[in-house]
Amino acid sequence: MTEEYDFEKLSREIIVGQLKDSPNAPSAAAELARQMIIKGVLGTQVRQDPRLTVSAVCRGVLSGILLIEKDLPQTAVEVLSQMSAISQEVPLDPGDLMTWAMEGMAQVAQTAGGAAQSAIQEHLEERYMGTGVVFSSLCRKTRSSG
Repeated sequence: MTEEYDFEKLSREIIVGQLKDSPNAPSAAAELARQMIIKGVLGTQVRQDPRLTVSAVCRGVLSGILLIEKDLPQTAVEVLSQMSAISQEVPLDPGDLMTWAMEGMAQVAQTAGGAAQSAIQEHLEERYMGTGVVFSSLCRKTRSSG
């Protein structure tokens, strides 16, 4: 299946348009990610692989946060915290959702640079044991394929 829907661009534009002046951008971004992933997966499940949808939304959310210069590591943690709730509404494994989300985030971390990548990795590991290693691996994979 090919990616027919540009959830990355849509997510980024919503974040930039709505959260630029928000004092609570990380949690608001995570809530937007939750809503978009649920609607996106349910709305395109026959036409698009859910992995593409989840990864694109998370990539768009984090790139929007990067553009408006808000807290990337906290946003990454907040977005991952939504995956369990998302799995209650769409028939997907929360572990898969977390991995797909981190795939999208790794691409933004690559753009943001080594310090941002390390900070995201540390925050993820603090909150969800084992995710830091997975995130680091996904970042290496992104580097080697990019």
